[in-house]
Amino acid sequence: MKIWPECIPCVLKMSLDVIRTVTNDEKGIKRFLTEILELKPLRGEDYSFTSPELTRDVWSKIVQFSGKEDPLKAKKDEQNRKALDFYPVAREIIQKSRDPILEALKFAILGNSIDSMVDIKESSTDEIMEILHKAWIDLHSAEELKKKMGRVKKLIYLGDNCGEIVFDKLFIEMIQELNNLEVIFITRTIPVLNDALFEDALSVGMNEVATVMENGILEPLPGTFLGRASKEVRDLINDSNLIISKGLGNFDTLSEDETLRGKLSFLLRGKCYPSCAAHNVSFGSLIVHHF
Repeated sequence: MKIWPECIPCVLKMSLDVIRTVTNDEKGIKRFLTEILELKPLRGEDYSFTSPELTRDVWSKIVQFSGKEDPLKAKKDEQNRKALDFYPVAREIIQKSRDPILEALKFAILGNSIDSMVDIKESSTDEIMEILHKAWIDLHSAEELKKKMGRVKKLIYLGDNCGEIVFDKLFIEMIQELNNLEVIFITRTIPVLNDALFEDALSVGMNEVATVMENGILEPLPGTFLGRASKEVRDLINDSNLIISKGLGNFDTLSEDETLRGKLSFLLRGKCYPSCAAHNVSFGSLIVHHF
């Protein structure tokens, strides 16, 4: 999916939010803003980019300006820690539910914006249940995903953010109770935003439930273009019958690839106008899109 007009202020805000975590030099921040505004997509002059490609170009300038390869490293570690603290509560809720797979699926999708939930203590599980039950999900699409997972022997799982990956792990645990299949969990190779790297996945114990691999994309791209991935990952994806893809960045990039049609299932939350309009859902919906 190419960028929408709404993507422009979103990327600009992200850029300023991140740059302010590494400097309080107002003159430097203004110089940085002037520089990134030279990018045609940020001026509304080129809509041929996907949002991850635009973010890649901006992120490269953030890294250059800050001198830090992974400016959000501390935030990513904190997100994983908070999610791990919350993990036992989530697992208990899932195990007590009438449909553990569905409940784990909801957690995995909500995990992309889990910050509002991870600070809730165990004594407030009723509040968590309310959040889960209020979040709309297409039950037919969720059931179709369950059937797909029950038919395959190997699942490719494309991860997204830190924090979120803890709930991906929990979802994978529930999947393997349904069907003891092999899971390959794929992370980014180069730091970008708060996206999970190989070491982040290991830090939450993803290797306990899946084989963890990097995508081999050697640029800060918060998405997945198959042609830029390593040969090993390309071969795995081409040979796979089912790929679960997490997050909007992966949707934006992979939905451009018609060769993957029929074996991709996107899991994301409707968090902005483009993501909601593209899937004809309301804000906050839990999206299960079979491509």
